[in-house]
Amino acid sequence: MKIKITAVFLGLSLASIPLAYAGEAPDKKWGASSTTATSITGDIVLGMTSITMATGSVLHIKPVTSDVPNLYRFTGADMLMLIRDNNLCLPDTTDGYLVLSYPSKNMLAIDVFDGDMPPMTVEGMESQSNFCASYSYEMPS
Repeated sequence: MKIKITAVFLGLSLASIPLAYAGEAPDKKWGASSTTATSITGDIVLGMTSITMATGSVLHIKPVTSDVPNLYRFTGADMLMLIRDNNLCLPDTTDGYLVLSYPSKNMLAIDVFDGDMPPMTVEGMESQSNFCASYSYEMPS
């Protein structure tokens, strides 16, 4: 009898969760693991529409449909306050693109591209003319 009551209670409590939250992933904290990430962004929190830097500055991102997987457009990079007054990309970068990749289960890499032209392919991203930075992170244990 206890099992049935628990199942009914669980069903009712799940039904009360708003549908708007059903498909949303929670924000994930990532620890800076590359020299670039450690000295510029520090640890980050990656959300569905933003990346929060260790300083508390927020970079707004938006997914972009493309042949390049995990491509995001960002805006407002010039407004970020980063570690030691560093820049996310070039000193005059305001907008651009990010490519998020997961080299392993607990690793995140973020490649940053300046300007209005998104990266065209996954191969040789670092040699594309508007590539400006690469950051690496690990999921804390």
